[in-house]
Amino acid sequence: MDGMGSVLRWLPLGLLALLTACGPVYRARAEPAAAPIGSAEPNPRRLLGTWALTDNDNLLFNLLLRPDGSAISAMGSQGPRPLSAGTMPAAELMELGHWKGWGNGVRIDYSDGWTDTILLAPGGPIQWSWAPGSNRDEPPTNTGKAVRLKGPAAGWVGVYRFAPTQPDQPPYLASLLSSGRAINTIDTIAAGSWRQEEAHLVIDWASGWRTSIEQALPPAPGQSFVLHHWAPGANRQGPASSQRQGERL
Repeated sequence: MDGMGSVLRWLPLGLLALLTACGPVYRARAEPAAAPIGSAEPNPRRLLGTWALTDNDNLLFNLLLRPDGSAISAMGSQGPRPLSAGTMPAAELMELGHWKGWGNGVRIDYSDGWTDTILLAPGGPIQWSWAPGSNRDEPPTNTGKAVRLKGPAAGWVGVYRFAPTQPDQPPYLASLLSSGRAINTIDTIAAGSWRQEEAHLVIDWASGWRTSIEQALPPAPGQSFVLHHWAPGANRQGPASSQRQGERL
């Protein structure tokens, strides 16, 4: 066990409870509070699923912990960007990492050097995060409440690769956050909103484009699907401007 995991087991309950005071904004439903902790080191697979956390600027991001040990974060809450900034870089939409059991929770180490942990405190799950280069045995860079999401909407949260309408353009990334926001790497005005409908998922982009994933259930990681795009001004009730393929990361 790493040093901070040992420290966590002996922290005063009041301090841990204090760290749970504020949590992120989320649209998908949160699970009820966890049952009382019966073991100092529970099976970390209990924590698999989709989480709402906050970054160093107290902005929402989502973390997906998968059974194969991989982790992916969906980001992009920074808000509007000046047109001079160009399109959003992929590094601002996602992080890739791996998780492992750590103390009484899980630790996620990302390829960009960040570390997130989700730990079971008396008041519910909490998040501790360390910036690249920080000593993991020292206090975390930032802390917050960790909220596990569930329900149909939570299944769509994540990062996707879309083929655009323009045949000369490479695929782009789209990040769907639990707040209902969507961010992409193709538009200069990169923001949008998404919603689940009966047989598909619809994304309305601020640029005027509409994108639809043509299936009723969220795709699994690595699964491809049919994607429809409507150009700005196109009749949303009419045929799509193009049909392409998408893939969930």
